[in-house]
Amino acid sequence: MHGRPRAILFPAVLLIGLAAACGRSAPPPREYEIVGQIQAVTPEQSEVTIKHQDIKGFMPGMTMPFKVKDQSVLNGRRPGDLVTGTLVVGEVDVHISTMTVTGHQDLDPATVQAPSDGSAIIQPGDRVKDGTLLDQDGKTRQFAEWLGHRVALTFVYTRCPLPEFCPLMNQRFLALQERLARVPAFADVRLLTMSLDPAFDTPQVLKPYAMALGANSAVWTFLTAAPDDAAAFMAQFGIIAERDPSNEVQITHNLRTAVIGADGRLHTIHTGNRWTPDELVADLTTAAAPTH
Repeated sequence: MHGRPRAILFPAVLLIGLAAACGRSAPPPREYEIVGQIQAVTPEQSEVTIKHQDIKGFMPGMTMPFKVKDQSVLNGRRPGDLVTGTLVVGEVDVHISTMTVTGHQDLDPATVQAPSDGSAIIQPGDRVKDGTLLDQDGKTRQFAEWLGHRVALTFVYTRCPLPEFCPLMNQRFLALQERLARVPAFADVRLLTMSLDPAFDTPQVLKPYAMALGANSAVWTFLTAAPDDAAAFMAQFGIIAERDPSNEVQITHNLRTAVIGADGRLHTIHTGNRWTPDELVADLTTAAAPTH
């Protein structure tokens, strides 16, 4: 999986956390040089946010938080530091392993706030941007249609063969669907699964896939979109998908699961595959509920 991401399909998004290469064999971790300026340091989350230059052979320049495995990498680092480091991209992990300070420059206030072009990843409390989508029945949908419902949203693709990635997200949503059905107070909640592979995952593919999983279409909707529309919608959640040019089934992607209030604002987002259905139930309980 050494193909260069198609930057044209992925505007400036934040790549956060777990990167899952849904292929049949695990390639060795790749290392890239990262050069940029620290925007924020969050030791309690083992995280540093960097506005970086293009990462040659991997992705275009953008601003994003990166995990670190070794907390000492963050020691003495502060916003405004100019840094050069090593970005390690593995099968189930993306992190910065080294980071050297090369200088310091006051932060540009414009980089601390979301840019006006709307390309930044949304944060809890931000309104989710609308998007033109297509459901498993082939019906054109606007994301705004789910206003007034609490929503859990995740991202998978139907040909993902590794059970601990996309199939695991499906099984957890299935468990969540069962829990919600037992609690009348959750009657408004809707589950949405968006395809990372919209070119292949057409409604004709998604409908039997959803039925085989046991998804209740009254509660759980599977979505796709035109590739550009899908990329634009997913970008706000920090989703990136890198297709292997030599094998179209293999897609390296990150895993993110969002909980959105009935007011259309992001309540919380989980990175990776470690969240549980009980955690999402707790998130949905505290998310903004319908007012009527």
